[in-house]
Amino acid sequence: MSTRLHGPAGGGTRALIAACMLLLGLGAAGALLLGDFALSPRAVLQALLPGADGSAAFIVRELRLPRLLVGVLAGAGLGMAGAIIQSITRNPLGEPGLMGVSAGAAFGMVASMVLFDLPAARMLLCGVAGGLFAALLTFGLAARMRLQPLYLTLTGMSVNLFFAAAITLLLVSSSVEANGIYYWLTGSLANRTWQHVHLLWPWVLLGLALGAVCARLLDLLALDDSVLRALGMRIATWRLLFGALAVLLTAAAVAATGPLAFIGLVAPHLVRFGLRPHGDALGHRQLLPLSALVGASLVCGADLVANWRMVPVGILCVLLGGPLLIHLIRKQEN
Repeated sequence: MSTRLHGPAGGGTRALIAACMLLLGLGAAGALLLGDFALSPRAVLQALLPGADGSAAFIVRELRLPRLLVGVLAGAGLGMAGAIIQSITRNPLGEPGLMGVSAGAAFGMVASMVLFDLPAARMLLCGVAGGLFAALLTFGLAARMRLQPLYLTLTGMSVNLFFAAAITLLLVSSSVEANGIYYWLTGSLANRTWQHVHLLWPWVLLGLALGAVCARLLDLLALDDSVLRALGMRIATWRLLFGALAVLLTAAAVAATGPLAFIGLVAPHLVRFGLRPHGDALGHRQLLPLSALVGASLVCGADLVANWRMVPVGILCVLLGGPLLIHLIRKQEN
Protein backbone atom coordinates (compact mmCIF):
# COMPACT_ATOMS: atom_id res chain seq x y z
CA MET A 1 0.00 0.00 0.00
CA SER A 2 1.66 3.18 -1.13
CA THR A 3 1.80 6.37 0.83
CA ARG A 4 2.98 9.80 -0.14
CA LEU A 5 5.58 11.82 1.61
CA HIS A 6 4.73 14.16 4.43
CA GLY A 7 3.52 17.60 3.50
CA PRO A 8 1.61 20.55 4.83
CA ALA A 9 -2.10 20.29 5.47
CA GLY A 10 -4.08 21.29 2.41
CA GLY A 11 -7.70 22.04 1.66
CA GLY A 12 -8.71 18.39 1.80
CA THR A 13 -7.22 17.95 5.26
CA ARG A 14 -8.95 21.04 6.60
CA ALA A 15 -12.28 20.00 5.07
CA LEU A 16 -11.98 16.50 6.54
CA ILE A 17 -11.15 17.85 10.00
CA ALA A 18 -14.06 20.32 9.82
CA ALA A 19 -16.51 17.56 8.82
CA CYS A 20 -15.27 15.31 11.64
CA MET A 21 -15.49 18.08 14.22
CA LEU A 22 -19.05 18.84 13.09
CA LEU A 23 -20.04 15.18 13.45
CA LEU A 24 -18.28 14.95 16.81
CA GLY A 25 -20.09 18.07 18.01
CA LEU A 26 -23.47 16.71 16.95
CA GLY A 27 -22.69 13.36 18.55
CA ALA A 28 -21.54 14.98 21.79
CA ALA A 29 -24.62 17.20 21.94
CA GLY A 30 -26.91 14.25 21.33
CA ALA A 31 -25.13 12.07 23.89
CA LEU A 32 -25.41 14.72 26.63
CA LEU A 33 -28.87 16.12 25.82
CA LEU A 34 -30.88 13.09 24.73
CA GLY A 35 -31.95 9.94 26.51
CA ASP A 36 -34.73 8.64 28.73
CA PHE A 37 -34.53 11.95 30.59
CA ALA A 38 -33.99 14.82 28.13
CA LEU A 39 -31.98 17.79 29.37
CA SER A 40 -31.77 21.36 28.13
CA PRO A 41 -28.41 22.77 26.96
CA ARG A 42 -28.39 25.08 29.99
CA ALA A 43 -28.93 22.15 32.37
CA VAL A 44 -26.05 20.23 30.76
CA LEU A 45 -23.68 23.20 31.01
CA GLN A 46 -24.59 23.73 34.66
CA ALA A 47 -24.10 20.02 35.37
CA LEU A 48 -20.57 20.20 33.96
CA LEU A 49 -19.55 23.07 36.25
CA PRO A 50 -17.40 22.23 39.32
CA GLY A 51 -19.47 21.63 42.42
CA ALA A 52 -22.71 20.91 40.57
CA ASP A 53 -25.02 18.39 42.20
CA GLY A 54 -28.52 17.05 41.78
CA SER A 55 -30.07 14.55 39.39
CA ALA A 56 -29.00 16.41 36.23
CA ALA A 57 -25.36 16.48 37.37
CA PHE A 58 -25.45 12.75 38.13
CA ILE A 59 -27.00 11.91 34.75
CA VAL A 60 -24.48 13.99 32.82
CA ARG A 61 -21.32 13.21 34.78
CA GLU A 62 -21.83 9.56 35.70
CA LEU A 63 -23.97 8.23 32.85
CA ARG A 64 -23.73 10.27 29.66
CA LEU A 65 -20.24 11.76 29.74
CA PRO A 66 -18.48 8.38 30.27
CA ARG A 67 -20.53 6.92 27.40
CA LEU A 68 -19.49 9.79 25.13
CA LEU A 69 -15.80 9.55 26.05
CA VAL A 70 -15.72 5.76 25.68
CA GLY A 71 -17.22 6.09 22.20
CA VAL A 72 -14.68 8.74 21.19
CA LEU A 73 -11.71 6.81 22.59
CA ALA A 74 -12.81 3.43 21.21
CA GLY A 75 -13.43 4.89 17.76
CA ALA A 76 -10.06 6.66 17.80
CA GLY A 77 -8.25 3.50 18.89
CA LEU A 78 -9.93 1.33 16.26
CA GLY A 79 -9.28 3.92 13.55
CA MET A 80 -5.56 4.00 14.34
CA ALA A 81 -5.37 0.21 14.70
CA GLY A 82 -6.99 -0.23 11.29
CA ALA A 83 -4.52 2.15 9.63
CA ILE A 84 -1.58 0.31 11.21
CA ILE A 85 -2.85 -3.15 10.26
CA GLN A 86 -3.54 -2.10 6.67
CA SER A 87 0.04 -0.84 6.46
CA ILE A 88 1.90 -3.79 7.99
CA THR A 89 -0.19 -6.37 6.10
CA ARG A 90 -0.32 -4.26 2.90
CA ASN A 91 -3.96 -5.23 2.72
CA PRO A 92 -6.38 -2.38 1.92
CA LEU A 93 -9.19 -4.44 3.44
CA GLY A 94 -7.22 -5.09 6.63
CA GLU A 95 -8.87 -4.34 9.96
CA PRO A 96 -8.38 -5.35 13.62
CA GLY A 97 -10.46 -8.49 13.21
CA LEU A 98 -7.88 -9.85 10.75
CA MET A 99 -5.40 -10.28 13.61
CA GLY A 100 -7.91 -12.27 15.62
CA VAL A 101 -7.77 -9.57 18.28
CA SER A 102 -11.44 -8.59 18.24
CA ALA A 103 -12.65 -12.17 18.64
CA GLY A 104 -9.93 -12.91 21.22
CA ALA A 105 -10.88 -9.92 23.35
CA ALA A 106 -14.55 -10.80 23.03
CA PHE A 107 -13.77 -14.38 24.11
CA GLY A 108 -11.91 -13.10 27.18
CA MET A 109 -14.87 -10.96 28.18
CA VAL A 110 -17.45 -13.69 27.54
CA ALA A 111 -15.37 -16.25 29.45
CA SER A 112 -15.15 -13.89 32.43
CA MET A 113 -18.94 -13.44 32.33
CA VAL A 114 -19.84 -17.12 31.89
CA LEU A 115 -17.16 -18.97 33.87
CA PHE A 116 -16.27 -16.52 36.63
CA ASP A 117 -18.08 -13.98 38.77
CA LEU A 118 -15.60 -11.13 38.39
CA PRO A 119 -15.95 -7.40 39.09
CA ALA A 120 -16.10 -5.09 36.09
CA ALA A 121 -12.45 -4.00 36.28
CA ARG A 122 -11.21 -7.60 36.13
CA MET A 123 -13.59 -8.42 33.32
CA LEU A 124 -12.01 -5.62 31.28
CA LEU A 125 -8.55 -7.03 32.00
CA CYS A 126 -9.75 -10.47 30.87
CA GLY A 127 -10.87 -8.90 27.60
CA VAL A 128 -7.49 -7.26 27.03
CA ALA A 129 -5.72 -10.51 27.95
CA GLY A 130 -7.88 -12.45 25.47
CA GLY A 131 -7.00 -10.02 22.70
CA LEU A 132 -3.29 -10.22 23.51
CA PHE A 133 -3.39 -14.03 23.57
CA ALA A 134 -5.11 -14.13 20.18
CA ALA A 135 -2.50 -11.76 18.76
CA LEU A 136 0.37 -13.83 20.18
CA LEU A 137 -1.16 -16.91 18.58
CA THR A 138 -1.48 -15.11 15.24
CA PHE A 139 2.06 -13.74 15.25
CA GLY A 140 3.50 -17.00 16.56
CA LEU A 141 1.95 -19.05 13.76
CA ALA A 142 2.84 -16.47 11.09
CA ALA A 143 6.42 -16.08 12.37
CA ARG A 144 7.45 -19.28 10.58
CA MET A 145 6.86 -17.36 7.33
CA ARG A 146 8.69 -14.25 8.60
CA LEU A 147 5.40 -12.39 9.16
CA GLN A 148 4.83 -11.97 5.44
CA PRO A 149 1.63 -9.94 4.89
CA LEU A 150 -0.33 -12.71 3.13
CA TYR A 151 0.40 -15.35 5.77
CA LEU A 152 -0.20 -12.85 8.59
CA THR A 153 -3.64 -12.05 7.17
CA LEU A 154 -4.64 -15.68 6.59
CA THR A 155 -3.43 -16.72 10.05
CA GLY A 156 -5.32 -13.87 11.70
CA MET A 157 -8.52 -14.82 9.90
CA SER A 158 -8.14 -18.43 11.09
CA VAL A 159 -7.56 -17.34 14.69
CA ASN A 160 -10.55 -15.01 14.49
CA LEU A 161 -12.81 -17.86 13.33
CA PHE A 162 -11.47 -20.12 16.09
CA PHE A 163 -12.31 -17.66 18.87
CA ALA A 164 -15.70 -16.87 17.33
CA ALA A 165 -16.50 -20.59 17.45
CA ALA A 166 -15.21 -20.77 21.04
CA ILE A 167 -17.57 -17.94 22.06
CA THR A 168 -20.52 -19.79 20.54
CA LEU A 169 -19.50 -23.00 22.33
CA LEU A 170 -19.30 -21.17 25.66
CA LEU A 171 -22.74 -19.64 25.25
CA VAL A 172 -24.60 -22.74 24.08
CA SER A 173 -23.05 -24.94 26.80
CA SER A 174 -23.60 -22.50 29.66
CA SER A 175 -26.62 -22.15 31.92
CA VAL A 176 -25.98 -18.40 32.32
CA GLU A 177 -28.64 -16.05 30.92
CA ALA A 178 -27.05 -14.99 27.63
CA ASN A 179 -29.28 -12.11 26.49
CA GLY A 180 -27.00 -9.50 28.05
CA ILE A 181 -23.92 -11.17 26.58
CA TYR A 182 -25.42 -11.28 23.09
CA TYR A 183 -26.29 -7.59 23.47
CA TRP A 184 -22.70 -6.79 24.42
CA LEU A 185 -21.37 -8.85 21.49
CA THR A 186 -23.22 -6.57 19.08
CA GLY A 187 -21.15 -3.63 20.37
CA SER A 188 -22.69 -1.30 22.91
CA LEU A 189 -21.91 1.93 24.76
CA ALA A 190 -24.74 1.47 27.25
CA ASN A 191 -23.82 1.56 30.95
CA ARG A 192 -20.22 2.62 30.30
CA THR A 193 -18.42 4.01 33.35
CA TRP A 194 -15.27 5.93 34.16
CA GLN A 195 -13.49 2.57 34.54
CA HIS A 196 -13.90 2.05 30.81
CA VAL A 197 -12.57 5.56 30.12
CA HIS A 198 -9.49 4.92 32.26
CA LEU A 199 -8.88 1.63 30.44
CA LEU A 200 -8.89 3.31 27.03
CA TRP A 201 -7.26 6.73 27.23
CA PRO A 202 -3.64 5.65 27.98
CA TRP A 203 -3.52 3.39 24.90
CA VAL A 204 -5.04 5.97 22.58
CA LEU A 205 -2.58 8.60 23.82
CA LEU A 206 0.30 6.13 23.41
CA GLY A 207 -0.85 5.31 19.88
CA LEU A 208 -0.94 8.98 18.88
CA ALA A 209 2.50 9.61 20.41
CA LEU A 210 4.17 6.60 18.79
CA GLY A 211 2.44 7.35 15.52
CA ALA A 212 3.99 10.81 15.48
CA VAL A 213 7.46 9.51 16.40
CA CYS A 214 7.54 6.37 14.23
CA ALA A 215 5.49 7.51 11.23
CA ARG A 216 8.40 7.27 8.78
CA LEU A 217 9.02 3.65 9.75
CA LEU A 218 5.41 2.83 8.88
CA ASP A 219 5.90 4.65 5.57
CA LEU A 220 8.88 2.39 4.86
CA LEU A 221 6.97 -0.78 5.74
CA ALA A 222 4.64 0.00 2.85
CA LEU A 223 7.54 -0.71 0.46
CA ASP A 224 8.33 -4.14 -0.97
CA ASP A 225 10.21 -6.53 1.32
CA SER A 226 13.12 -6.84 -1.12
CA VAL A 227 13.64 -3.07 -0.98
CA LEU A 228 13.51 -3.09 2.82
CA ARG A 229 16.07 -5.91 3.02
CA ALA A 230 18.36 -3.95 0.72
CA LEU A 231 18.02 -1.03 3.14
CA GLY A 232 19.00 -3.32 6.03
CA MET A 233 15.68 -2.92 7.83
CA ARG A 234 14.59 -5.55 10.36
CA ILE A 235 11.21 -6.10 8.76
CA ALA A 236 9.74 -8.78 11.05
CA THR A 237 10.76 -6.90 14.20
CA TRP A 238 9.08 -3.67 13.17
CA ARG A 239 5.97 -5.46 11.91
CA LEU A 240 5.75 -7.20 15.27
CA LEU A 241 6.14 -3.95 17.25
CA PHE A 242 3.57 -2.02 15.23
CA GLY A 243 1.28 -5.04 15.28
CA ALA A 244 1.55 -5.11 19.08
CA LEU A 245 0.48 -1.46 19.24
CA ALA A 246 -2.55 -2.18 17.02
CA VAL A 247 -3.36 -5.19 19.20
CA LEU A 248 -3.35 -3.15 22.41
CA LEU A 249 -5.54 -0.43 20.88
CA THR A 250 -8.03 -3.00 19.58
CA ALA A 251 -8.10 -5.18 22.68
CA ALA A 252 -8.78 -2.21 24.96
CA ALA A 253 -11.53 -0.90 22.65
CA VAL A 254 -13.27 -4.28 22.32
CA ALA A 255 -13.04 -4.92 26.07
CA ALA A 256 -14.73 -1.56 26.71
CA THR A 257 -17.43 -1.59 24.03
CA GLY A 258 -17.68 -5.03 22.49
CA PRO A 259 -16.85 -5.55 18.80
CA LEU A 260 -17.52 -2.45 16.68
CA ALA A 261 -17.33 -3.70 13.10
CA PHE A 262 -16.05 -1.67 10.14
CA ILE A 263 -14.62 1.26 12.14
CA GLY A 264 -10.99 0.13 11.80
CA LEU A 265 -11.59 -0.80 8.17
CA VAL A 266 -13.47 2.27 6.95
CA ALA A 267 -11.76 5.11 8.88
CA PRO A 268 -8.36 4.97 7.05
CA HIS A 269 -10.13 4.69 3.69
CA LEU A 270 -12.24 7.76 4.41
CA VAL A 271 -9.05 9.67 5.15
CA ARG A 272 -7.40 8.53 1.92
CA PHE A 273 -10.43 9.20 -0.27
CA GLY A 274 -11.03 12.52 1.43
CA LEU A 275 -7.52 13.80 0.82
CA ARG A 276 -6.49 12.19 -2.46
CA PRO A 277 -8.71 14.33 -4.77
CA HIS A 278 -7.17 17.47 -3.25
CA GLY A 279 -3.60 16.26 -3.78
CA ASP A 280 -2.76 16.56 -0.08
CA ALA A 281 0.36 14.72 1.10
CA LEU A 282 -0.53 11.58 3.03
CA GLY A 283 2.09 9.86 5.12
CA HIS A 284 1.41 8.03 8.34
CA ARG A 285 2.10 11.18 10.33
CA GLN A 286 -1.15 12.46 8.85
CA LEU A 287 -2.93 9.13 8.38
CA LEU A 288 -2.83 7.92 12.00
CA PRO A 289 -4.26 10.99 13.79
CA LEU A 290 -6.79 11.61 11.02
CA SER A 291 -7.90 7.96 11.14
CA ALA A 292 -8.33 8.35 14.89
CA LEU A 293 -10.43 11.49 14.36
CA VAL A 294 -12.58 9.84 11.68
CA GLY A 295 -13.03 6.69 13.80
CA ALA A 296 -14.14 8.75 16.79
CA SER A 297 -16.56 10.72 14.57
CA LEU A 298 -18.07 7.56 13.09
CA VAL A 299 -18.73 6.01 16.49
CA CYS A 300 -20.19 9.28 17.83
CA GLY A 301 -22.43 9.64 14.80
CA ALA A 302 -23.57 6.02 15.02
CA ASP A 303 -24.23 6.37 18.75
CA LEU A 304 -26.33 9.49 18.13
CA VAL A 305 -28.68 7.43 15.95
CA ALA A 306 -28.42 4.35 18.19
CA ASN A 307 -29.37 6.37 21.26
CA TRP A 308 -32.35 7.84 19.42
CA ARG A 309 -33.59 4.43 18.21
CA MET A 310 -32.49 2.54 21.36
CA VAL A 311 -30.38 -0.06 19.52
CA PRO A 312 -26.75 -1.15 20.11
CA VAL A 313 -24.23 1.13 18.45
CA GLY A 314 -22.44 -1.86 16.89
CA ILE A 315 -25.47 -2.56 14.68
CA LEU A 316 -25.42 1.04 13.44
CA CYS A 317 -21.68 0.75 12.71
CA VAL A 318 -22.41 -2.23 10.45
CA LEU A 319 -25.40 -0.56 8.77
CA LEU A 320 -23.39 2.62 8.13
CA GLY A 321 -19.99 1.07 7.49
CA GLY A 322 -21.05 -1.68 5.07
CA PRO A 323 -22.64 0.54 2.40
CA LEU A 324 -19.92 3.14 2.90
CA LEU A 325 -17.22 0.54 2.22
CA ILE A 326 -19.04 -0.64 -0.93
CA HIS A 327 -19.27 2.97 -2.13
CA LEU A 328 -15.55 3.53 -1.52
CA ILE A 329 -14.60 0.35 -3.40
CA ARG A 330 -16.78 1.31 -6.37
CA LYS A 331 -15.35 4.82 -6.36
CA GLN A 332 -11.82 3.40 -6.40
CA GLU A 333 -12.71 1.13 -9.36
CA ASN A 334 -14.10 4.10 -11.30
